[in-house]
Amino acid sequence: MNPPNFDSPIQNLRKLTSDLRSPEGCPWDQEQTHRSVIPHLLEETYEVVDTIERGDDNHLKEELGDLLFQITFHSQLAEERGAFNFDGVANDVFQKLVYRHPHVYGNMEGIGTGEQVLTQWDQLKEKEKEKKGILNSDPSILSGIPKALPAIQRSEKIQSKVTKQGFDWPNVGGVFQKFQEEIQELDTELQKQGSLTSKKLPYDKKVEDELGDLFFLLVNLSRKLSIDPETCLRRANEKFESRFRLMEGYVAKTGKTLKDHSLEELDAYWDLAKEELRVKFLNQNSMDSK
Repeated sequence: MNPPNFDSPIQNLRKLTSDLRSPEGCPWDQEQTHRSVIPHLLEETYEVVDTIERGDDNHLKEELGDLLFQITFHSQLAEERGAFNFDGVANDVFQKLVYRHPHVYGNMEGIGTGEQVLTQWDQLKEKEKEKKGILNSDPSILSGIPKALPAIQRSEKIQSKVTKQGFDWPNVGGVFQKFQEEIQELDTELQKQGSLTSKKLPYDKKVEDELGDLFFLLVNLSRKLSIDPETCLRRANEKFESRFRLMEGYVAKTGKTLKDHSLEELDAYWDLAKEELRVKFLNQNSMDSK
């Protein structure tokens, strides 16, 4: 079988996907279903996010291609079932975006901010459902939030929805005060389970509930501070990993392992790593400003 050679890259990709699924194609691809490739779809999505955050354009192009293949593959599976095809996917999103941007493709005026665009987007989305005769048996404003979303992202969407209905603290201070209250409630539950000096406490449902309340409030606080909670946590992960890797380097020079050092010694190396990264950051900013 020769590789596709059309003038259009999209045509080549679609034909390749069809070839892989054909009886003469790839055994692995032939075995796949919409459900079986979900992990690959999620992985490719996060790899795109990673390259964007690293500012890596070369790999971003590659990762976007991998993500595009996932969309093409799902479209191929659907076409084989007689459900829809790639053209249908592309046309639907095209028509939807034209409809939801009347301030760009129509004569609607008075849309001057991103917040106004989002409000209009939600209104048009509801009108679309009415036109299509989509009846929602669940009248809640939260009914359209996918349960499969990562917990932090779903929490943010839930809180954004209820905020638009006026159910929210009026300011950052209100959230922060509630956060202090929840910390106290968690402390009370932990005290009931035993000493806080224990290295690890056994699982307790009430402790889990109180800790969950804290996570939920942190998402709310992030939103109030105009900080994306998922991005914020990823940056914290990266910062910790950078410091820890430097600390590992300091320890390696001693000829000993991490476990050979006391916690006090490791803390000292940790502080060295923090300072090295701080100086590196200052020097980088100094170079960028020149």
